[in-house]
Amino acid sequence: MDRGRIIKATILISMMIALIIGYYSYLSSRNDRINSQQAAEQQALQMTDTQELIARSAYKEYPTTPTQVVKYYNEITSCFYNDTYSDEELEKLAELCKNLYDMELVANQADYLEKLREDIKVFKSGNITIYDSTVTPATDVVYFEHEGYECAKLNCVYTLKSGTNYQTTVEVYILRKDVEGHWKIFGFALDEKG
Repeated sequence: MDRGRIIKATILISMMIALIIGYYSYLSSRNDRINSQQAAEQQALQMTDTQELIARSAYKEYPTTPTQVVKYYNEITSCFYNDTYSDEELEKLAELCKNLYDMELVANQADYLEKLREDIKVFKSGNITIYDSTVTPATDVVYFEHEGYECAKLNCVYTLKSGTNYQTTVEVYILRKDVEGHWKIFGFALDEKG
């Protein structure tokens, strides 16, 4: 064989080896991505509602209507009473909840976390869970002005379950718009008529 053919054959063999190695690397990285995606999906399936809510909160925009605020609040409170979580997760849930509260409400609840823990303890010791919650439709929200603030009043019907017993209560929520235009929970109380 002449020298030119040897060089061409060597280059051709080198290119084939490089292609084989490249294709092997591609398949390996593709399998790693698929495996890591499957692991992430599996982990998501194993997350509790609380962990899912906390993870999602980093990307969630603030709710735009009073109804959406109360629905998000209910999602958080359902985790308080229906789920299991660590102390750290409870504190994160409590922060999410406080972010929905008006500044005046937060200021009046210096011992919020302590009272929340006591309330959760009562629910769990009585085997009480929030079975369902239904917020007033947006068309039934009552808007009004109070002391220069835009406010909204709406109801939420809660169905609580303890064993095989169900109890329905109605909570009245008052929300007011803050300076950033966000609806914040200003107060709430049981509707004695409901």
